[in-house]
Amino acid sequence: MLYVATAMSLGKVRVVLHRPSSADNLGAAARAMKNFGLTRLVVVAPPAWAGSPRGGGGGTAQADVLARAARLARHATDLLDRAEFHADLRGALGQATWVCGTTSRVVAGRPRLTPRQLGEEAARRAASGEVALLFGEERRGLSDAELELCQAVCTIPTSPDYDSMNLAQAVAVLCYELASGAGAGSVPPAGAGAVEAEPARRATVEALWERLAALLAAAGYLNPQNPEHILADWRRLLSRAEPTQREVELLLAAVRALERQVAAGR
Repeated sequence: MLYVATAMSLGKVRVVLHRPSSADNLGAAARAMKNFGLTRLVVVAPPAWAGSPRGGGGGTAQADVLARAARLARHATDLLDRAEFHADLRGALGQATWVCGTTSRVVAGRPRLTPRQLGEEAARRAASGEVALLFGEERRGLSDAELELCQAVCTIPTSPDYDSMNLAQAVAVLCYELASGAGAGSVPPAGAGAVEAEPARRATVEALWERLAALLAAAGYLNPQNPEHILADWRRLLSRAEPTQREVELLLAAVRALERQVAAGR
């Protein structure tokens, strides 16, 4: 896929916080985003936010968290006011065509980027679609299943004496690099011209996986005790191929045709 060398619109970048537990981190993350010109904050709400406030009283725990976050966000409370809240990660990633997860681990089949490389790569990817930067919850980071939804991972190099970064500080570091990449403009691969085709939309890719998993299970291809083991390899294969929207639609149509054949007993 070819990309145009152009300055990136930071409005095409969503910063996704997966189940943050600290109101202070949420507020500080919003403040760091505004420092560097990012405006799209998306949050996967922890289950605890559906309950009552920890200090009692009326309202919900989520409203209480947002009120406390606003105190630290200061002049970035407008980002909290406009933030999207989702019950699950797939909904939070929305229409992003490229997702980079943050982790200190090496993930098989995923490019591992430095913060500087992330800024440059995000600028290229944003030329043809939305991009998402995904941060895991404070205590455990992103799980293997959550990282499977990412096309790349980014690791912030830290001292071995203390390699665990605060969530809001990590957001600040990477937002700075995103802003730097946006201002500099992307450098296209040799021979690159205009964007040739729309990259695959996440909703279409997820529809493909849902139907393909059911079809392969019905055909006896998957181990019913651990179907995700093979499907994870398939996901990595498709991620490396970077298919266009049309190519994924063709695969989805093929799966539907095979479904009809299996249902007919042929």
